[in-house]
Amino acid sequence: MVSDLFALHKNNKIAQKNTSYSYRLRKLKKLKSTMIEYNSKICDALKADLNKASLETELTEIMPTISMLNYAIKELKNWMKDEKVSTPLLFKGASSYIRYEGKGNCLIISPWNYPFQLSVYPVVTSFMAGNTSILKPSEFTPETNKVVESLLKAVFSESEVAVVHGAVKESTELLKLDFDHIFFTGSTEVGKIVMEAASKNLASVSLELGGKSPVFIDKGVDIEEVMKKISWGKLVNAGQTCVAPDYILTFEQNLSKIVSSFENYVKESYPEDLKTNEDYCHIITEKHATRLEDLIKDAKEKGAKIVFGGDKLAPKVFEPTILTHTNKDMKIMQEEIFGPILPVVIVKDINEALDYINSNHNPLASYIFSNKDKSIDKFLEQSFSGGVTVNDILINVANSKLPFGGAGKSGIGNYHGIEGFKEFSNHRAVMKRKFDLGTNYFFPPYTDSKKSLIKTLFKKFSSIL
Repeated sequence: MVSDLFALHKNNKIAQKNTSYSYRLRKLKKLKSTMIEYNSKICDALKADLNKASLETELTEIMPTISMLNYAIKELKNWMKDEKVSTPLLFKGASSYIRYEGKGNCLIISPWNYPFQLSVYPVVTSFMAGNTSILKPSEFTPETNKVVESLLKAVFSESEVAVVHGAVKESTELLKLDFDHIFFTGSTEVGKIVMEAASKNLASVSLELGGKSPVFIDKGVDIEEVMKKISWGKLVNAGQTCVAPDYILTFEQNLSKIVSSFENYVKESYPEDLKTNEDYCHIITEKHATRLEDLIKDAKEKGAKIVFGGDKLAPKVFEPTILTHTNKDMKIMQEEIFGPILPVVIVKDINEALDYINSNHNPLASYIFSNKDKSIDKFLEQSFSGGVTVNDILINVANSKLPFGGAGKSGIGNYHGIEGFKEFSNHRAVMKRKFDLGTNYFFPPYTDSKKSLIKTLFKKFSSIL
């Protein structure tokens, strides 16, 4: 069946890349209206898969996708236009432009942590660039996958967008096929497997991965206000967010206030028993929750102190936790946590914080809270990451006009907005000859007069700065 579906898309790829602006616009508008109709279905599905509160689903899954659609509906006509570029004097009589065309047949492998947004968002981006797409969602979110498939079928034909369900076996089968582009969101380790598979067919890839996203808290900030933002960013989706603040770097003088503020946030935000709290997201599987338990155990054995939380309360419920006295020998300081655990690292100054950050692989996101422009500039200049948010958490990801992607081990390529349109497009270079001023004069044989003219032209071009 997968091979038949792929053949259907292969046969449609020329027609798909030539779909008109009006056709694509009509589909985007229909998708938006259908999403609004599906709002309660989407919320119910996320509740079933992750115990995600409806408000949280709307804020983190549905609204960002609608925001992207609004932006695309407004700007798609401009994005699809040929981009004129200047033509050198040597080629006078010709015009030059870049034609943005779909890459062809795309495979999109989406994760379980934001199973609606991170499935629909890249599928729509691929479509508006003129591609066909096969979506392979995570097997861990079956209810959301059903809703996503139903939604996409209500808008797109099977020859444009299709969904393949399954687990590793199905992903492996898909990765063997000759796709033109593969878009993967998930872990760095699986990203390596995807990239290796893509190389066998020379498919281009977009890898949206993760990493340990640091937060530096400077002196002189309002710790209570800062920790409200950090705590929300850490606990939304139970910490299962690729750009969640992974650990804090700060000064000893800030520590007690950080801990008390985190504790207050937890008690105010989740006043009911966490095991039955309707607003507290679950860990996706018991296996993933046990992994968090093992990280805590390893950290404790190596000298870490739990100053708040620290327990798995139910098979898929892990309580908000703060760790201190951490060191780099601990697994929790080596792996992306992907859970509601917040280690704190004490530093003497911003230089030590930057040295710590730069000793790790480039994260997907980094955060700084500071009132000092000098500190903010230094943080930007002396660190690497896919994105940076200053004095807030997560918000750069929500801005459809900013590119979203990693740096180094945290990802390859960007999407969101026009960057997504370009990521899924072949930038086709076109030169169109209007009239010829005699460039064939330079064809062989290379006579002395031609050599003399070339030398003159070479001097002229060399003198231009």
